[in-house]
Formats: sequence, structure tokens, C-alpha cells
Amino acid sequence: MSEEVRIWQVDKADALTEVKRSKLDLEARVERWLSRDISLLSSDLLVIGEQVATSSGAFIDLLCIDSAGSLVIVELKRDKTPREVTAQALDYASWVKDLGTEEIDAIAARRLKGTTLKAAFQAKFGADLPEVINEHHAMRIVASEIDDSTGRIIRYLAETYGVDINALRFQFFQAPDGREFLVRTFTVAPEVVEQTAGSGRGKRVRHTTQQEFLAALDQNGRAVFERIFERAGSRTPEMPIRWGTSGFSLNVDLGGTQVAVLFGYPPTSVYRQSIYTNRAGINARTQAPEEEIAALWNKAQATGLFRPAGRELKCSIDHAFTDEEIGDVLSCFEEMAGAIAKHGLKE
Repeated sequence: MSEEVRIWQVDKADALTEVKRSKLDLEARVERWLSRDISLLSSDLLVIGEQVATSSGAFIDLLCIDSAGSLVIVELKRDKTPREVTAQALDYASWVKDLGTEEIDAIAARRLKGTTLKAAFQAKFGADLPEVINEHHAMRIVASEIDDSTGRIIRYLAETYGVDINALRFQFFQAPDGREFLVRTFTVAPEVVEQTAGSGRGKRVRHTTQQEFLAALDQNGRAVFERIFERAGSRTPEMPIRWGTSGFSLNVDLGGTQVAVLFGYPPTSVYRQSIYTNRAGINARTQAPEEEIAALWNKAQATGLFRPAGRELKCSIDHAFTDEEIGDVLSCFEEMAGAIAKHGLKE
């Protein structure tokens, strides 16, 4: 059953006067308010896109990023039924999950108008933009009314299957003296969504140790990743490992600043069981000549084990790798690490 909110105004004589709900054009106003101040939804959001065109020709009302580097789809009900807007948000999520770093940067550039995503993220959250973004995505539906059927669907997805989805209901009240009040309620308690989206039922699975990570792999994956960890630790200097939400990065340490060379993910992540590198990130942070990195890129592709995805290079661990293939994969990343260490950071 939808939550009913009632408000009373307490006057100086300690008498109560009920503040009635208003039927003004609330959803159009909420859209303007959210565009100007997304903290109406959450203080942990930065708007990076408005009316973002998807591959199907539809448009996401607002696209945001949170402090963990996860993307958040915000969809307003407008003239759609609550059930229609919920289905639309799920459709948008199926497109957002595959967005790469370059595509997200391009979306943000149109919204931020001269400010880079990296700079806007730092200004908003007081922290560097994560090396890997969009490991996870969420959906937030905004409406003045959520019918019981739609509420059941959202609770079912969030509480039973760990889908990071919620609906926010904004209700508008106007007192007899003309003062206006806005009330926000959630279909599912935010702490419940956070807990279930981070549990094993959803995709947001944490692997914070090497042991947990290896336990999530199949036999093929363990053979590859065990060799990666072994070689990373035996190099001089070592390549430090940093653990993230659902995977890790293998880094080159440049005087205390770490530059990621390789990222690894288990089957439970959105990247499935794979390793990849981000050429744009390397070029943006180091003095390694772009043509040198490009040559190493082409050399990795020539092994037949990698496929390009924009400026990312991905190797899916979807078959039994031979020792020679594992060696080829690791050699590619070690050569990139050597180029980064040789040329150092950009000033």
C-alpha cells in the first residue's frame, strides 16, 4: 500500500491546522529542482547528463555518478504510468551497463560545459575519480504517485533479487498562508536497497581479498589470475594490487602515485571473467608517448587474445588458456608497465 503523508501546521496557540496537498504541476517543478539540486534525491550524486540519448533513440532524464564511480539513472514519471516508467528505467539500465569510460566522458562533457568529469568529481566529492567507473549502476524513479502494483514490483526487484532500484515519491503541500512544502518518501528504505544490492543476490559483489577473488573464479580463471598475482609479486619493483568493488587493479608505483595497468574481474561482475587495460587513463596520467602505448596495444591485439572496446583492450577468460597464452597476456601488460615506469607521470 502506498504511504500516505499528512502534515499539520502548529500555530502559536498550539492548535493544529492540516496542510492540504496541492495539485499544481508538481512533476515539471520537481524536474527543474532536481536538475539544479540533485541533493533532493541524494547528497552522494553528481549530475553528468540530462536528456541523454540511448542507442534506441530514447532519452534518460538525468544520468548521475556517485562517489564510488557508479552510474545512477534518474527517470521522472511525467505523463507515463508508474509501471511504464519502471520498465523504461530497466531498459535504460541495460544500455548504461555497457558504457565505457570514453562514452561517459563524452556524456559528461556536454553537461559540464568546459569542466572535465575528473575535475567535477573532485570538486563534488573531494576525491579522485576512480580508475574504473560504472562497475555498478542504479535506477531511481521519481513520481508524485506510485501505485500499489508498481510498488510491489520495485520491492520485489530490490528486496528479492538485489536490483539497485527505488522509487521516490514527492508530495507537494500548500498551507492556507501560501507557504509551500515538499515531502519525499521512498518505496523501499534506502538502507535496504544498499544492503540487498551489495549482497550475493545482485551484481554488486565485493571481493576485497585475493582469496575471495580466486574463490569466485572457474578453473580457467584461477589458472590465469594465480599467475598474474605470482608475477606481480615477483617483479622488481613489485606491481601493487588495489582491490575495488568487484575486482582489482595491478599498478605501477611512481613515487607513491599508482597508475593502473591491468584490471581484473570475476564472473560475478558486470565485466564477467576478464582482464583489460584503459589506454585513455594511461595516456592522461603518464608521459609515456601515445605512439609507444599504441604500438604495445597493437602488439597485444596481434596475439588474438584481446579485443578492442573504444580505448580499452579486453581479454575474456572464457576458455582454457595454455601456459604460452598466459605468458603472452602477462608480457603485454608488463611491457606497458615498463613504458609507464620509464617515462613517469605528467606534471
